[in-house]
Amino acid sequence: MNNMKINKIYYTAFLFVSLLFFNGCEDHQLKPPRESGSEPSRQTGESGLPVDREFARELARELGREFARELSRQLNEGNSSIQLDSVFSANSVQIDRDPGSLVDMDGRPHPLLAHCSEDVLGFYQSHADCFAIKSLQEIPAGLNWKDGLGEEEFSSPDAKRGGTWNVFMRDFPRTLRTIGPDANGAFRSYLSDYNALSLVMSHPNSDGYYPGLASSWAVADDRKTVYFRLDPDARYSDGKAVRSSDFFFLFYYMRSKHIQAPWYNDFFGKDKFLKVTLFDSHTFSITYYKAKPDVVERVSLRPVPEHFYGELDGEYLNKYQWLPEPTTGPYVATPENIDKGKSVTLVRQNDWWADQKKFYRYRFNPDKIKVSVVRDYNKAFEIFLKGEIDMFGLAKTEFWYEKLTDKNLLVKNGYLSKVTFFNQTPPPSYALRINSQKAPLDNQNIRIGFHHAMNFKLVLEKIFRGDYVRMNTVADGYGARSHPTLQARTFSVEKAVEHFAKAGYLKRGPDGILVNKKGERLSVEIVTGYKHFEDVLVVLKEEAKKAGLEIKLKILESTAAWKTAGEKNHQVIFSAFNSFVELFPRYWEPFHSDNAYQQDGDTKYRKDGRLKDNLVIKTSTNNFTQTAVREIDHLINQYREEESLERITELSHQLSEMIHEHGVWVPAWKKPWIRIGHWNWIKFPQDWGPKETRDYEEFQVFWIDQSEKKTILKAKLAGEVLSDQPTVRIYDKYQSN
Repeated sequence: MNNMKINKIYYTAFLFVSLLFFNGCEDHQLKPPRESGSEPSRQTGESGLPVDREFARELARELGREFARELSRQLNEGNSSIQLDSVFSANSVQIDRDPGSLVDMDGRPHPLLAHCSEDVLGFYQSHADCFAIKSLQEIPAGLNWKDGLGEEEFSSPDAKRGGTWNVFMRDFPRTLRTIGPDANGAFRSYLSDYNALSLVMSHPNSDGYYPGLASSWAVADDRKTVYFRLDPDARYSDGKAVRSSDFFFLFYYMRSKHIQAPWYNDFFGKDKFLKVTLFDSHTFSITYYKAKPDVVERVSLRPVPEHFYGELDGEYLNKYQWLPEPTTGPYVATPENIDKGKSVTLVRQNDWWADQKKFYRYRFNPDKIKVSVVRDYNKAFEIFLKGEIDMFGLAKTEFWYEKLTDKNLLVKNGYLSKVTFFNQTPPPSYALRINSQKAPLDNQNIRIGFHHAMNFKLVLEKIFRGDYVRMNTVADGYGARSHPTLQARTFSVEKAVEHFAKAGYLKRGPDGILVNKKGERLSVEIVTGYKHFEDVLVVLKEEAKKAGLEIKLKILESTAAWKTAGEKNHQVIFSAFNSFVELFPRYWEPFHSDNAYQQDGDTKYRKDGRLKDNLVIKTSTNNFTQTAVREIDHLINQYREEESLERITELSHQLSEMIHEHGVWVPAWKKPWIRIGHWNWIKFPQDWGPKETRDYEEFQVFWIDQSEKKTILKAKLAGEVLSDQPTVRIYDKYQSN
């Protein structure tokens, strides 16, 4: 290189730096550094803008250093011509941002977070150990990326689009929020569980996964971190694209106290989900706290649309009470389709982003889902028989054997079908959940006596005709993780009386109910929102009298019952939670003391293990039993930390035994099948019956044959026979021995 070229380069650089120094920074995007305790030296440049001389000097020095480094590199490479563009490019001048930082030195957010409000960005910064941004080049090489497209499609190409699917709910939802107070009602499933997509979806007939919002995914060598690539087509119902940063926002949202949902605050806590890392707008990873065998499923979350919420404040509950969140699923609820107190109609998006993708193209077929309020189960059944409800659950044997027999003309003539779907899903947890902190049930002997006073054997024989079987533990249905030998306590007047006597209830009153020395009757109230199981509770009530126990029944609307239990104002609640299709059962949510009281961990216990006085009850959690036992806590903590499936199995057995001994959970029943009645204009794929499903609605593979609907209604009116055989079907490919 000749001296003239070098001199030209130095002159150009000197001129550029000098202009910056004397005229200040004209780029409005480059803000001066934050003010320190002393006032910086400022002048006014020709532009009229203030000039920060210290900032200009530092900029000039940095540019000079970058220039010298780049010039040296090019000279060493023997370049015959110097590329000044590379010397002063944005890529080579990184004066104020670490490539992986959330903000630069001036507080400007990373481009992936440029849309964030100050509050949201501040949350990310204050939890910088949980949120990171890296380049695509930092994704480990050699990952085994999967897309699930090799899994078998489980819907039918014969499906037809159109029509309105008519279903019912027991009471009108108190909110269209899916999170927070009053959100855990029956209608939530239509907004979220059966509608919105997760990153990946569990296949109903195999142990594999198929794509949801993510088009591909990969598990890191640490077996804790899962990488996801979002489907570039993924959209919310308002047309906005799903972004990787929405999974940042998910944790801002779920950890916020404004949502007033302690269960979600805890579940999405930093002790479980360690880190979310963004690589670009469609690529990110989630790091779980442990290497779990089913880590893909555990971190396959649903996003929260940041563009919809912006940030949260004290107005969250009221603002979004009747304003549904944009969904990634096919159906939307809009204000104009809400008939307060009567019904909510969900409408299918004509341009749903996943409409023609494998695993979705033959599902979600009705144009509308109308969910009407019918508070009485028997009334709903009458409406179903009129054809105004399309499907009806026939799990209760009285409906299957008595109210809709095979000889019923609707079945006999081919208008209606009775269907049994066998499956191998962990059963819903029907149980009597005892609040162990409410007298007299705060005494273990009373709780054990209560177990023995519940005659579920008679319930199974009299009401369920032997079709149901007794549930034994809190972990039934989880394969090897279920206790192999533990049995539910049987009905025994002798054993019940024995335990009641140990608690001081020794004498019977004139009506046969036991009393203690203070004259207090042995009386317990059972709350439920299941009106259709009132007959079950009546049997239990009458049988309990034989053991000297008075049962009072309080039948509420389902939302009111859940509210009572959520506020921990019950003695006993008869309820069930839908199971999760997962590898092992959950213990932390229903039985850890952190979900019973506000105080954390062992701080709520005395040295001898007893609870301290004046503890603050934690509401809106699933610990309806208010279980707070230090030894159970410690075992659950071990269970959550364990990575070995063998050890997880051992700990699950131990926890089942300890909870059984504590006596707060009285198992009711389980069934290996789903029974429904449906009008024959509702069609299912041939040989349908998923291995793992919670109910017949979950995967929405059915469709409405509108032509056949007209035919059936016309035949019904005329009394015409459409079939010479009763339409009773069994889908038994997943029937276990």
